Amino acid sequence: MSAKKRTFSTPHTLVIIVCLIILAVAATYFVPAGEFVRYKDEVTGKTLVQAGSYVSSGTNPVSFLRIPMVMYEGILEAADVIAFLLIIGGAFELVNVSGAVLALCRTVAKHLKGREFFVVPIFLALFALFGATMGMSNEVAIFVPIGITMALTLGLDKVTGMAMVTVGAVSGFTAGLMNPFTVGVAQDIAGVPLFSGMGYRMVLLIAMLVIDTIYILAYDRMVKKYPEKSILYGLPNDEKFQADQAPQERMNGRQKAVLVVLFGTLAILIYGLMVYQWYFEEMAGLFLAMGVICGLISGLSPSKIATTFTAGAKGLAGSALTLGFARAIQIVLSDSMIIDTIANGVANAVNALPVSIQSIGFFLAQTGVSFVITSGSGMAAVTIPLMAPVADLIGMTRQTLVLAYQMGDGFSNLLLPTTSSLLGTLAVANVPYGRWFKFMFPLFIIWTVLGCVVMVGAVAIGY
Repeated sequence: MSAKKRTFSTPHTLVIIVCLIILAVAATYFVPAGEFVRYKDEVTGKTLVQAGSYVSSGTNPVSFLRIPMVMYEGILEAADVIAFLLIIGGAFELVNVSGAVLALCRTVAKHLKGREFFVVPIFLALFALFGATMGMSNEVAIFVPIGITMALTLGLDKVTGMAMVTVGAVSGFTAGLMNPFTVGVAQDIAGVPLFSGMGYRMVLLIAMLVIDTIYILAYDRMVKKYPEKSILYGLPNDEKFQADQAPQERMNGRQKAVLVVLFGTLAILIYGLMVYQWYFEEMAGLFLAMGVICGLISGLSPSKIATTFTAGAKGLAGSALTLGFARAIQIVLSDSMIIDTIANGVANAVNALPVSIQSIGFFLAQTGVSFVITSGSGMAAVTIPLMAPVADLIGMTRQTLVLAYQMGDGFSNLLLPTTSSLLGTLAVANVPYGRWFKFMFPLFIIWTVLGCVVMVGAVAIGY
């Protein structure tokens, strides 16, 4: 008998997360604990880190026996995101049963026949606008079903549908033309005029969108020619977003009414986010109401609405657990008090670099810190006060420092398994993290190279 060829199988996302938790716990046994002195800034009211105040206090290990308990704590800490995710799953299941989104996509596809690839740059630009102005991140999961359905209806790859929404939003979020959650916070801390330097960040955004468009279209054309090279090849067909082969009938009155409610909800969402800074509570309530209204419009009984909603939420239960477990990594690093140790080490490493490459070092250091501190505003509060004195010493402007921060924070948002927005989006799209990593990692490397070029350019022009 001939020996069977062994092939590598990507581990389940939950397995990857558990391995990262174990590595984090192991790190607490040899990485020393430490803290910075923190103070409340009288002008901004923000809690900042005092540069040069780091004090080490020996190791503070977390017991391996605590791992199951830390996982449970992670679920509790991520309860708001998990609840929002389950409600999104139930609400969109009620929209999907009406067939309204599929009918709309069929209508659009009919008019775009032969011009399918124009959809990708249009979607990228649209969601880049959302990311650049209102900092769209967690909210992007809401739009993913529409992007995937549109892509499949046009004969594009499912991953293309997800990417043209998420990659666009993250590109805008990274450039942060008027992003209050990252650029706004960082510039405030750095003492730079709010949303200043927008012209150079616009250059960054345009460069990212060009790269995104070329990369996504190249992937989709490769999959069309070699289907076995799809990152989802070998997985069971996902019928949730799949367009059937039934004759393309015109939308009926109920479907049109569902679409009015859907897009009306999205308009209210955007208004609420921009004007009232809505968060998970308001968004969850809005989409819960949308789901019930769409169910009633579709002619479903109250019991059928409840059954359909439960089925939609059930489909995301496993991913919700993964999201909670991912939060456990942050808990381990926080409880062992090694986050400040890592941040201090990064700042010292940048300071030791040759002056000629310190600007690139700032950017790469911020990228490294984003693996530990996943909150954009939280990362600004820790790293900007640490890096600002170093930047002043070498003659690098605070504006360039903020630019390094925003790219370091933004580029990793579609790569790190600890990012709740990414896990939520993958859950809605039903794409395994390991498969998505294969798609995203090359683009992340390209973005990183772009970031290095942008930093050198910023120093050259005295940005």
